[in-house]
Amino acid sequence: MSAATNRSLFVTIFGVVGVLWFALHAVEYVYARYEALDDMLPLVAPLGLAGLFAELPQWASIALTATIWLGLLGAFLLLLGDRASVFILSLTLLAALVTLAWSVLAFSQGLGAPGQVNALLFGAGQAAVAFGLWLYARTAKRYGTL
Repeated sequence: MSAATNRSLFVTIFGVVGVLWFALHAVEYVYARYEALDDMLPLVAPLGLAGLFAELPQWASIALTATIWLGLLGAFLLLLGDRASVFILSLTLLAALVTLAWSVLAFSQGLGAPGQVNALLFGAGQAAVAFGLWLYARTAKRYGTL
């Protein structure tokens, strides 16, 4: 049996969903960091992380950046069927948990929606997707479908 016929359909599904999720946030990240790009071609109203990045302390900004870019890399490796995706997604999960910790702190201090982004829901969403991808990749690696 070749590797192409042994590939699980769920590896592809989880990989595509993960790449799309983190790619959307990667585009938002680039727009938030480069204001000239936003002036040339603005994002539609619900998208955009510039207001959120303006309120983040440095440690949370680093954690969010790591979550987005490591998540994109890990999801892409999962889509390719690479077993290294488990390690990259575990780093993504750790960074997402730090981001979630900031969002809980921000919510408890009354900072609900900086820049029209609900900090608590955003942090929880990042952590949930990172956890789901990591858990699936780990399980698929254990059972040999990855």
